[in-house]
Amino acid sequence: MNQTCYAHGGQINDASELFRQMQHENMEPDVVTLNAMVTGYANCGQCDEAFKLFQQMRHEKSLQPNVISWTAMIAGYSQNGHHGKALELFHEMHQSGVKPNLHTITSTLSACARLAALQRGKEIHGYIVRSTYNLHSSVGSALVTMYTGCGSIEDARQVFDKMTEKNVVLWNAMIAGYSQNGYSSHALKLFRHMQLVQVKPNSVTMASVLPACAGLALLQQGKEIHDYIVRTGVDNSVFVWNALIDMYAKCGCINKARRVFDKMPERDIVSWTAMITGYGVHGHGKDALALFSEMQQTGIKPNRITFTCVLSACSHAGLVDEGLDYFYCMSRDHQMKPSMEQYACMVDLLGRAGRLDEAQKFIDKMPFQPNACLWGALLSASRIHSNIQVGEYAAEQLYELEPENAGNYVLMSKIYAAAGRWDDVSKVRKIMEDLGLKKPPGCSWIEVKNRVHAFVQGEKLHPQIKEIYAKLDSLAGEIKKAGYVPDTNFVLHDVGVEEKEFILYCHSEKLAIAFGLINTFPGTPIRVINNLRMCGDCHTATKFISKIAEREIIIRDANRFHHFLDGHCSCGDYW
Repeated sequence: MNQTCYAHGGQINDASELFRQMQHENMEPDVVTLNAMVTGYANCGQCDEAFKLFQQMRHEKSLQPNVISWTAMIAGYSQNGHHGKALELFHEMHQSGVKPNLHTITSTLSACARLAALQRGKEIHGYIVRSTYNLHSSVGSALVTMYTGCGSIEDARQVFDKMTEKNVVLWNAMIAGYSQNGYSSHALKLFRHMQLVQVKPNSVTMASVLPACAGLALLQQGKEIHDYIVRTGVDNSVFVWNALIDMYAKCGCINKARRVFDKMPERDIVSWTAMITGYGVHGHGKDALALFSEMQQTGIKPNRITFTCVLSACSHAGLVDEGLDYFYCMSRDHQMKPSMEQYACMVDLLGRAGRLDEAQKFIDKMPFQPNACLWGALLSASRIHSNIQVGEYAAEQLYELEPENAGNYVLMSKIYAAAGRWDDVSKVRKIMEDLGLKKPPGCSWIEVKNRVHAFVQGEKLHPQIKEIYAKLDSLAGEIKKAGYVPDTNFVLHDVGVEEKEFILYCHSEKLAIAFGLINTFPGTPIRVINNLRMCGDCHTATKFISKIAEREIIIRDANRFHHFLDGHCSCGDYW
């Protein structure tokens, strides 16, 4: 009895000692005792020990595992990251004729979600429908999480809609699924509906909906959710604080993110990493490194993700020597062998700094085969520094690794176009046509009065489009008088100068900025998201606009933030 209590209470060492004494005294354990030990080992992450006992039960006719035994082992595997083993064991359980219970089903569905094993998940869903489990909210939540984990949002929503009783766990699962799969607007809409039907959100809801605000840089909505958290007291969980840091950083408010960080009653490794990441993407590399040093002084040890964020911060800020030092200190001081992610950061760091030969040598000396991420970093650096030779070499590797990624062909086209090699541009374009690939369209978003407005290059459908182009005409004249000269090297078409200037003039960032100037009060910061890397001409033009319009303009592109103010950008033209 004491042994069972110890095992269930997490005191696995004490339970193990009593278990050994039983064996030494030739006392035969019963199924209840063995189940307790299997559960205890699994809950403490000792899955090998749990499985030894489980197998012992399977080989003893009088101690055959029951549903509790199977479930303890499946849940243990699922909770400790052995998702494939969890699914294998569930299959064996089914073949053995033991009927699963609710906990078995939810643990197995969790393993399916982690492995994105959609077909296995659907098979289990079919089994649920044929049984009575589909009426239980915990199974509904597990199904929603499984489908969203597999990227099957429509199936998840169907499950959600069919549930007659929706508790907060189910709402959270659907909101989190939308957020994690990039359906930010859907997540926010569902959150508002949740409040309308008077289901009270909890800390998990907040941590699920805040990333949706971050995804679209919806600062105003993020602030409203923060206010709700403060009013209702849903702010005690560290993961909510972490989500707030991430939201403010991704909405361009790095100082606000730091204020949240400083107010935290306790911090975990995610808190520090989120703040370091925020500093990095805003170009505050030295602040990121100072915080990393402070984190270590508090006794918190960095993990691989933290190192990736530190190296990325060095890359954005051009801190090459510091980046090299942190890369080598991973193995020297922290006994961590750098993984592919850290090597990719180093290639990006060296490449941005123009040290392309070193970046290429870095790839050649890697202890494993380089992936598309590394070659992509080298190709991007070749684009920045107009190095055709290195660019072609990187592009060749990318064409082999991911032949259907249009972005790689577009980048190589830009390198050729900048060099005036229009025949080569045409060849790349022909390859794309033969493969059925299209250049990903540039798109920019801006939030005004709690509404998101999206613009594509050459936008014609927005209800205020005439006013927007009129504003752009006015701005173009003013910034040209101030010294702006359109940089037509960023146009991928072999056309006349005037047509090239018109193409630049219609870029989505400029349209969003013009819309923001029209629809916000003087002095209000303008915040824009762009899905691609900001082009050099838009960067230059925005510096002039910030000075002429006397506005702070914050643009989040695919890689980082740019804060424009009084004719200058926070990146220092290093991006």
